[in-house]
Amino acid sequence: MAKHAPPAEAVQAREQRIEALMQQLRPKVEAVVRRLVEQAVDVPEAEEFGALDLVFRDAGQQLANEIRQAGVTSRKKTRMANLTGRRTL
Repeated sequence: MAKHAPPAEAVQAREQRIEALMQQLRPKVEAVVRRLVEQAVDVPEAEEFGALDLVFRDAGQQLANEIRQAGVTSRKKTRMANLTGRRTL
């Protein structure tokens, strides 16, 4: 069974939501990546694998949770706007 392409308006609205979330999250992502890169550059070679891996893992999980939360918040705003007849973004 062939899938039908979503309407252009839906695709545009999706892209707008993605871009809005990217703009919201970009400063956090860049700050986390900067901190991790600094730690990777500064860590002594003997500690390169071990505790630093845990720091990287924890930062990735925290970032993933922030992205999920931003997505949930965005969907709630979109639903509320749809219920009240207002546009978001």
